[in-house]
Amino acid sequence: MAHIKMLDSQTINKIAAGEVIERPASIVKELVENAIDAGATAITVEIQDGGIRRIRVTDNGSGIEAEEVRSAFLRHATSKIETAEDLAAVVSLGFRGEALASIAAVSRTEVLTKTHKALTGVRYVTEGGKEVLWEEVAATPGTTFKVEELFFNTPARRKFLKKPAAEAAAVTEFMQKIAMGHPEISFQYIRGSSRVLHTPGDYRLRNCVYAVYGREILNELLEVDYAGDLKVTGYISRPQLVRINRSYQHFYLNGRMIRSALLEKILEECYKDLIMPGNFPIAVLRIEVDPALVDVNVHPTKMEVRFSNENLVREEMYKAISRTLGEVDLMTRVVQAKTVIPEPPQEEEGWAQAFPVFSAEASTASAIEPQEKTPKKEIWRESGYYTGKQEILGTALREPEPIYESASRGDLVEECETRASEEPVSVSQQAENPVTGSERTESAGHRFPDPERLRLVGQVFDTYWMAEADGVLYIVDQHAAHERVLYDQIRQTLTKKPLDGQILLEPEPITLSPQEMLGLSEHQELVSYMGFEVEPFGENTVLLRCVPYIFNGPMDPQDFRDMVGFICEGNRNTPRDLLLDKMAMMSCKAAVKGNHTMDVEEARALFRSLAQTTNPYNCPHGRPTIVTMTKQQIERLFKRIV
Repeated sequence: MAHIKMLDSQTINKIAAGEVIERPASIVKELVENAIDAGATAITVEIQDGGIRRIRVTDNGSGIEAEEVRSAFLRHATSKIETAEDLAAVVSLGFRGEALASIAAVSRTEVLTKTHKALTGVRYVTEGGKEVLWEEVAATPGTTFKVEELFFNTPARRKFLKKPAAEAAAVTEFMQKIAMGHPEISFQYIRGSSRVLHTPGDYRLRNCVYAVYGREILNELLEVDYAGDLKVTGYISRPQLVRINRSYQHFYLNGRMIRSALLEKILEECYKDLIMPGNFPIAVLRIEVDPALVDVNVHPTKMEVRFSNENLVREEMYKAISRTLGEVDLMTRVVQAKTVIPEPPQEEEGWAQAFPVFSAEASTASAIEPQEKTPKKEIWRESGYYTGKQEILGTALREPEPIYESASRGDLVEECETRASEEPVSVSQQAENPVTGSERTESAGHRFPDPERLRLVGQVFDTYWMAEADGVLYIVDQHAAHERVLYDQIRQTLTKKPLDGQILLEPEPITLSPQEMLGLSEHQELVSYMGFEVEPFGENTVLLRCVPYIFNGPMDPQDFRDMVGFICEGNRNTPRDLLLDKMAMMSCKAAVKGNHTMDVEEARALFRSLAQTTNPYNCPHGRPTIVTMTKQQIERLFKRIV
């Protein structure tokens, strides 16, 4: 049996540091929050190699007394609280007294600090938590922390750090969030040799949002100004401005940046009837509440909080957001497209390494050549609306070609094809007995019917087509069926070659979040294969120059943003899954909609195309395309047989 031993202080500090310091962004967070607590009105953050090699944080705050500099680096040493009772109403961002000790334990750290009353400052250097130098020096009021060679003494931790570009993206994301949480402070953020962010510190949240997201997003935001039992201020987006993930939702509680599933749920409830499922509004909301009603001592990162009265928070937040949405005209506005593109900024050192230039493999010549007109009976507009007499479903409903696998394809498409071939091909969906709610049809085992043997009965509710053959009634959802057809078509195309692209007459500037920029950089092969062509256009902006040409037309540039949103979802982040998800989404958008009249010729073409797909029983999202009822079951419903 192993003997119990006391760990030495150095090992204890390294273990403790792992709870607080996970990556460079953790260091930036702790140092910036300390600067805010020190009353700083100007904070500058500089990083190199994503913060792995160097981080420097400079502020004009109160500074540290010379005789207290050493104490500041001891564990559980803090100026924010004195007793456990103080935790009941914490107003400072930091209070644990762990940050500096944890940072020093896993890096080479230097601090230069001076109070406003002192004649000289202090320079203090540590290495791996051990003191190297303490000396008096000339300095300006405030504090500068320099952290170098993160995890130099813990190689096991260092190897788990991500690439510098990924670590830099995490720092950028934090700086954007903290800047919007404190408009009273002027923030500067420098990555390498380029200034990424600069806020004026004029107390106006609007200017901070503009500095982070730009004019395009700012103009579509609604101001929230509510004072009740809670004070809620900030901005929420119009229902027309949504994102495919929650990365654009930011909540601040008494100046503290927080994560809250409760607040996210309340926000989405307010937009429930205004936006489509799977979309999320943009929000920058600052909440002020009595500190005694909040527990911030939940996690070492201090990002999670508990409310003593969640019902109160739910009611007040719902009022604040709902009133804002109810007081403005939410009618969709048509905005004239920009015709003038500003000159791109000068290329800065390190940009090419952080964000390679993307280029689509599609032929530009074929992209700009006018497409041959398809005969009228073979046209189906992406919008799903007819422009004359009813037209057939376009390329999707031409006489289907046999499905085959290409002998050679790239690794990316190989993964996609493997996944697609593994999709379950079930028997036709069974209709539930409407009388008992439990008896199932006896159609299990019926194969997909031969379209040539079907007798089309007609369309029901302008959405479903009914047909019968061999004593079985077939009911087909026209949207789900067409979606499956289009999905298989585009999947076949991608097994043979990248999607063709169409060059935009005017490149579309698109602003992205740091995580979206990182995701775009990491999946450039996928982006190019899909037919998009983009190039960097500033720190958080790209120019979209080319979009895929599918289903007899170019894709909407908005689909590019959706693609990036998929990349940043996190739970399905492999190129294979992203490609399949995007293909499914594009097929859904282009498919014929419900409540749309089709003629018999169109319906028969749909049945023929559906019969040739890899899985005619389900759309790419899993909904059934076809259900069946046997003659025997129908006769039971009418009590003809028992």
